[in-house]
Amino acid sequence: MTIETDVAILKKDIADLKQIHLRLDSAIEKIAEVSQSLHTIMAVHEEKLTRQEDNIISQEKKLHDNIQELHSRITTNSKETFLHIAETERRLTTVMDEHNKRTTEEFKKLHNEISNRIGILEKWRWLIIGGSIVLGFIIQKLPIWGS
Repeated sequence: MTIETDVAILKKDIADLKQIHLRLDSAIEKIAEVSQSLHTIMAVHEEKLTRQEDNIISQEKKLHDNIQELHSRITTNSKETFLHIAETERRLTTVMDEHNKRTTEEFKKLHNEISNRIGILEKWRWLIIGGSIVLGFIIQKLPIWGS
């Protein structure tokens, strides 16, 4: 092999290496572009995730506030219901006591009226019995019928 052949082979190898370097440069540029695109996509996704996290936190706070409001309303309604029940019970007890008092007084009054009437009837009964005895005694002593 001669030097000229070696030089030609070296020139050819250098030309091939030049092609490889051009392709590597092109590949590196494309990788850099993809890397930049991925970086941009990652930044956008990270921003979206941050917004979603903020949104979730905001919704959780709203939910917590709504739960607190609901708890407060339930507690207030429960207290008001207990107060109304206590007031109703107090009024019912008062009405029942008045009714029992009135009923007891009416029963006493009715008992007294019936006792008075029975007393009067008993007096009449004893008067009639006594009168009958006296009348029977008088009739027995009278000689009206021919005995």
